[in-house]
Amino acid sequence: MNFLKSFLYVSLAAVSALTISCAKEQTESYAEFESKALEAWITQYRPDLIGNKQEAGGYYVEVLDGGDEKYGPVSGEACWVKFTYTGRDLSGNIALTRNAQDAKLEGTFTRYTRYVPFYRYCGTENTGLQEGTYLAMRNELTLSPEYFEKHKDEYNLPSEKIKLRIGSKVVLYMPSSIVGGGVEGSGGYEGQYALSSGRPMIVTMEIRDTVKNPLEVEGSDVDDFCEANGGLRIYSKPEKEETKAPVEDKEGLPEKIDDPRHPYRVGQQWVSASDSLPQLYVNYRYTPQESLAFEFGDNRPYSCGYPPYTKENSVDSLNRLIDKALKERFYPDTDKPYDNIVDFNADSVKLDGTAKIWYIGRFLDGFVFDTNIDEVKQIIYGEVQGEGSALSYKPEDGGLIQAFYYTIPHMKYGQWGALVTTSTYAYGVTGKTGSSSTSSSGGSSSSSYYDYLNYMNYMNSYYGNNYYGGYYGNYYNNYYGGYYGGYGYDYGYDNSSTGSTATVTTVSTEIPAYTPLLFQFYIEPKDD
Repeated sequence: MNFLKSFLYVSLAAVSALTISCAKEQTESYAEFESKALEAWITQYRPDLIGNKQEAGGYYVEVLDGGDEKYGPVSGEACWVKFTYTGRDLSGNIALTRNAQDAKLEGTFTRYTRYVPFYRYCGTENTGLQEGTYLAMRNELTLSPEYFEKHKDEYNLPSEKIKLRIGSKVVLYMPSSIVGGGVEGSGGYEGQYALSSGRPMIVTMEIRDTVKNPLEVEGSDVDDFCEANGGLRIYSKPEKEETKAPVEDKEGLPEKIDDPRHPYRVGQQWVSASDSLPQLYVNYRYTPQESLAFEFGDNRPYSCGYPPYTKENSVDSLNRLIDKALKERFYPDTDKPYDNIVDFNADSVKLDGTAKIWYIGRFLDGFVFDTNIDEVKQIIYGEVQGEGSALSYKPEDGGLIQAFYYTIPHMKYGQWGALVTTSTYAYGVTGKTGSSSTSSSGGSSSSSYYDYLNYMNYMNSYYGNNYYGGYYGNYYNNYYGGYYGGYGYDYGYDNSSTGSTATVTTVSTEIPAYTPLLFQFYIEPKDD
């Protein structure tokens, strides 16, 4: 029985069930219908995977790399996992991706998106992971003897039983029951197509890292960053437990500026914002003339293969351009922005003052996720979508992340500064979801809804007419015809128009969970 006959046979059975069943039975019939239809698709287009069906979840798995045996399996204990993935429909159309190359091929790449692995908790209970990816990480995957014998050497397969670990790469062919509703990316991670609910999805996934204690990791990263950029001095109260800091002052923060222990006078550039708050540090002596280093420890500067972060050394080049732009904007007539901080004669902002702040928000790999400085927008994003204005902030009124509340009151009007913080004083365990919105003006648009009973149309859209002509044909034809042919998207806030219709896509950057942040900022002089 060929695929179409098989599909229609299952379809007629589903129609019969729909005419005599209640709502619950309809749902059950649809799940059974989809399972058989997905099996028919696998049988025709990927028969080598028939024996790789997983009982828990009913999905099929293709293992492309068994992973590095020196690492324990993800399922060994609760952990946070970093993994890349690209999700496609069965025709190969991308619905979401964390991969810059795939995004570029699809025409959805933006300079506002930081293409890094997804970072979520993976424990004995699922919290925040797509169910199919969670099942693959937490369960032992079973491969057919034929698949194992054919690929054991090529794909580094230790046995017919596989547990995912760092370095593992798999492709999951998932029914909608473990996809979880409709799927489309946000914050620049979308593909050209959204995956409607009730549709299966192909997910290509690679485990990049696992983290047992994310607070400890980000704390070490913050400390290492400060050490690589002028040194770190931690102030702590006498009763506080001893830390592993290279320089720890256990007498607490001094109040008098003439004290040689005062943050303005010590040899280290970065100091504790408070002697009661761990891993929130300030650089009171920062100026744009002091470029920051984003390579420290095991960390490397961000690069994705495309401008402006083409290579690792791209961040250094961007820093030089940014420093030059800041100097020309904020103090064009002098090489010295202001007097030595010890002699800087200006009022502090305090809790009840109002600071007008110009800032650059970055991750510790150098990626700029936000700024209100137009010259920096032009350098990083290649455009200025909207003219920036100073951020007005009164600490006692709140409204910003806690890191600003604990640092800005101690800053002086007219002063440059920088702060670095763990997620504790930023966006914490949840992070901040990126967003992407598209608006059109003029013209008209339309969309089609595939009726459940319109099986011929449903078959063509749901499963694709041809796996190799759909998946590989779309993938590579989009490269030559889409990447070079003009889908209409390029960088950042993308504008495209056809006839009288103009489309504007606005993207804001995702901030992953447990992510340290860096801010370089300038506070305007106090109004007379």
